[in-house]
Amino acid sequence: MRSLLVLPVLAVLFAANLSAQTLQARFVSSGYAWQRQDTVGQSTNHLFGYQSVQLSIAGENLSFHTYAQGFTDFSGPFKNEGQYRLYNLYFKYANLFDVLSLSVGRQAVFAGAGNGTIDGGLASVKLFDAKVKLLGYYGTLPPPRQKVEMIGDRKNNFMTGGQLVASPIEFAQLGLSFMNRKIASEPYMALRRDSLFNPYVVEIKPMAASERTISGDASVDYDIVSAYGRYDYDLETEKSARMQLFTRVKILPSLGVTGEYIQREPRLSYNSIFSVFTFNTLKEYELGVEYALSSNYQVYAKYGSVSYGDDDSQRITLGASGKHGSVSLARNVGYAGELSAASLNFGYPLFDNQITPTVLVSYAKYKLSESASTLDASLSAAVGAVYRPLRVLSFDAQVQWIQNTIYKNDVRLFLRGSYLLSQRLDIF
Repeated sequence: MRSLLVLPVLAVLFAANLSAQTLQARFVSSGYAWQRQDTVGQSTNHLFGYQSVQLSIAGENLSFHTYAQGFTDFSGPFKNEGQYRLYNLYFKYANLFDVLSLSVGRQAVFAGAGNGTIDGGLASVKLFDAKVKLLGYYGTLPPPRQKVEMIGDRKNNFMTGGQLVASPIEFAQLGLSFMNRKIASEPYMALRRDSLFNPYVVEIKPMAASERTISGDASVDYDIVSAYGRYDYDLETEKSARMQLFTRVKILPSLGVTGEYIQREPRLSYNSIFSVFTFNTLKEYELGVEYALSSNYQVYAKYGSVSYGDDDSQRITLGASGKHGSVSLARNVGYAGELSAASLNFGYPLFDNQITPTVLVSYAKYKLSESASTLDASLSAAVGAVYRPLRVLSFDAQVQWIQNTIYKNDVRLFLRGSYLLSQRLDIF
């Protein structure tokens, strides 16, 4: 982890060449109190505490970014020493020679087939007046629970790949990407028996899971039509992994129709034990209608179906959304179970947006299998408020309640405070 901790120092050294920097920092403290039913007649109280820090220092070309979170259970039955998660910590140099951008550290990657977090580097190049963009990355995977350290087995825990994005015409974009990833589970100890059935301890070292995927996608936004398509191919199994098509057509300025089709295979690593089992391709489609009553209010209706091979499920969704709230009705039937649900959420700002009371209510009747003789019911509600005495300072409080076949009366409390610091620096 020493190499990661050196990054802030490097960022400061590079910043010495900048005329001015912008500092932005967000501090969020939150608490979540609830009671868990461990077994019949026994329960434990918990008070989860979280502290998050999001920091960035940006100059003309160089910027430094980090996001970390600490967690502890203040009132749990077991002693908790606290946990720390480092989600990102990297510095980035943008527009080097007006074409090249580099970033090094723990960072998120969104590059077509490649998605995830790496401890490594990412480079991108813009060509032909930014109509073509090349991106490449390589790094080890972060350890479990985003620990503030480097992973031990770097050879079998990495992700690398690249992406080519081109905009041949103003209203269209094409992309081609490749991803190669290996993930190795941590070794563990287990009991085994010898030929005389005597137990002995052995260390199990699971084989690293391997993924190699190539993906192509295209998007179009022209006049009244917008569309997106994507195709993924698994190079390890030499089979299609995913195909997706989506389109939205504006028949009238206030009326639009949507359609989507998705076909995907279960995402299993090539050398996983689960890959030897027989599985079905999942096929799903959805059709929808959207109507804008005004600039702030909209109603919609959607119908979808999912095919699991020999069985299928259908769903219908009706809803309306507005400036201060939304309401929706849903009905699901078929292989995935039966569900009838309604939900409502509402929030209205008061006193010049300083206080915003919020209300959320949902009710559902469901059964998880066709063989179930009766429907189970679930009712949940949440009441809260957001208080913003300043634009950079806010406090949130919410009481949550649920009643279903498992919990007769489950009440939880959520509290949060947030402060945003933004300042221009001229210290270098």
